[in-house]
Amino acid sequence: MMKKYIQTFIIIAYTMIYLPALTEQIRQLSWDDLIPAHLVSDDPLANLTQDQQDLVYWVINMLETLPKRGTETEEFYKEVDAAMPQLKKAGIDIVKVMAKRKEIRTTIVEELNGQRVRIPGYLLPLEISGSKVTEFLLVPYIGACIHVPPPPPNQIVHANVGQKGGYNSRKLYEPVWVTGVISVKSIVKDLYLSDGSAGINIGYAMQANHIEPYTQ
Repeated sequence: MMKKYIQTFIIIAYTMIYLPALTEQIRQLSWDDLIPAHLVSDDPLANLTQDQQDLVYWVINMLETLPKRGTETEEFYKEVDAAMPQLKKAGIDIVKVMAKRKEIRTTIVEELNGQRVRIPGYLLPLEISGSKVTEFLLVPYIGACIHVPPPPPNQIVHANVGQKGGYNSRKLYEPVWVTGVISVKSIVKDLYLSDGSAGINIGYAMQANHIEPYTQ
């Protein structure tokens, strides 16, 4: 009888230890979840008209991509200079807007570190073994990093494939669901393109334990 009680006690003890792990919830994320909520709600462009927003984005794009002011770029800078009075008249401080935009684009959500998550996105292969992808970037839209400028660091996830042999990707930018443990980890990965290579700043890493084609 005593032996039976001991066996029962052992079973209960093991159940108490391992049940939480078995019932651990997998959190489903959207890309907005990778940006701190207080920053998403504090968008400096939220109260502007569409025309004002378009002008702000144009000025920011010019200032961020133009080489230093010189003979070859002077005409472009004149266009930017001509737009500044319109922004000032609308009460838009372009320096503050650019600083806020940078904060929104680069700040990561520390609380996500170590969580088991599931997130949809587009798969951009980095390493391929045979016909299977073993390392990739998960991005929120098609063409990111190759055909259009890369997303901000907090909108890119670097993933290593944990499932045996890698993932048999059917095409470039295949839409997938990725499940695994996410890490808050700022890294730079070289992406090799037809005309050279580029360093991509990344805010998150993930051990991808399960990958499947995207379905809603």
